[in-house]
Amino acid sequence: MLRAMNGGGVVERFGREVRAARRAAGLTQFELATRSGMSQPVVSRIERGACAPDLGAMDRLARAVGHQLSVRMYPADGIRLRDSGQLALAALIRGAAHASWRVSLEVPVASPPDRRAADMVLANATGVLLVEIERGLRDFQAQLRAAQLKRLALAGRLGRKVSLVIAVPDSAAARHALAPHAAILNTAMQVTPRVAWASIRSGASIDGDALLWVRQPYPRFGNSPQE
Repeated sequence: MLRAMNGGGVVERFGREVRAARRAAGLTQFELATRSGMSQPVVSRIERGACAPDLGAMDRLARAVGHQLSVRMYPADGIRLRDSGQLALAALIRGAAHASWRVSLEVPVASPPDRRAADMVLANATGVLLVEIERGLRDFQAQLRAAQLKRLALAGRLGRKVSLVIAVPDSAAARHALAPHAAILNTAMQVTPRVAWASIRSGASIDGDALLWVRQPYPRFGNSPQE
């Protein structure tokens, strides 16, 4: 199936790759069309990025030029926090942060091809806080380990000490989910939530990692984030 396209980065890139592979294989558009079971005008439109072939057509084109089609997904550029709830917690933390903190969302922790990103980074002259926002606590040990690896990668990229802050909603469900991990938290999180909040609000660095309870405000009372 083919669809007409006006631009489209993926379609245009695929067309350029098909054209380059066809030329490298020494094929004309007519020969490629014959091998792939298409017409020459259709091949021409695909190479120009003027239409979008379905996966079956893309696979036939790839095989016809001696290639194998591979489809992968990569994080997009820009803010990619996983849901609006994460963005809400990020906004609460940013709102409480001292003016000295430079607050950034979705910060790459290493150089390409490593595309991991920290949910939030607070940086100033005193220190760097890598904040990972976790609302779904289905596998906390794996989430903690992934966050620790991000912290190590970011510290290596920046050449500075980085403290890890795991921010979770202050809810009964989150406290219940974390209760079985009390021993891990006591070992891995040396800084109390109260001290972590004080650091964020004052602009001071923290010496260690922390779990941060973030209480979302009730519309009627407008509570601020609490320890």
